[in-house]
Amino acid sequence: MIVKTHAIVMRQAPTANTSRVVTWLTPRHGRVATMIKGALRPKSLFLGQLDLFYTCELLYYMRADREVYIARECYPVKPRPTLRHNWRACAAASYLTDLTARICPPHAPQPFLYQWLDDALDEFDHHGTAPGHVFWLELKLLEHLGLAPRLRHCMACGGALLPGSGPATFSHARGGLLCARCARNDPERAPLIPPDVLAILRNWQSAPDANAARRTRCAPRQLTTMEALLGQFLQYHLDLPLPSRDLALAMLKRTMPPGKCA
Repeated sequence: MIVKTHAIVMRQAPTANTSRVVTWLTPRHGRVATMIKGALRPKSLFLGQLDLFYTCELLYYMRADREVYIARECYPVKPRPTLRHNWRACAAASYLTDLTARICPPHAPQPFLYQWLDDALDEFDHHGTAPGHVFWLELKLLEHLGLAPRLRHCMACGGALLPGSGPATFSHARGGLLCARCARNDPERAPLIPPDVLAILRNWQSAPDANAARRTRCAPRQLTTMEALLGQFLQYHLDLPLPSRDLALAMLKRTMPPGKCA
């Protein structure tokens, strides 16, 4: 069967001398892998037609008895040139594509995940990125997966945690907040979450787009707290190591020497 679809390049690796295997994310078929024969030859029709983070129109042969399909045609729809020279945006894009490749099963429809990644890469290409933007995207992904942290009620007693109602702790094992009374009996001894960090996370969790994250000016202390809280939460609930996250966030914090391109 010949399949025609839009697809995002998530990974690629050379095979043999002139060919490569490309891993794609598609809306209707989830994660798929294709062999592109002769992709590295000087006269290949695929030369310059795809690269990491491209959204392409892909035509490939699907066979039920194969895990790697044969690509027939590929045309770039969104090449996203900013991700070739903006190293901060490239680092964030690398993390999100790696995360997507890890959580997306092969050959299963993933319309939300495809749109989430496509929109995120567009945002990075048009506006660059910052740690807060990455955290907002993680919150949206967790919401889609049904794993969003509960930030307005105690996970033990169900009581509402209103602004000014006292300190709360963030329990990744329970999936959200614990009030002060319930936290005293919690064997996990979850860490306290500062009220200002909680307010930011609540705002981002309810925000429909990335503008809220881009407009928020976070102090280094707030970003460090959110990085730790969401990192532990993701690793616990997705049961995945995320070294690409640590690397991307470390690069987002770095400053470039004078005269270098950001």
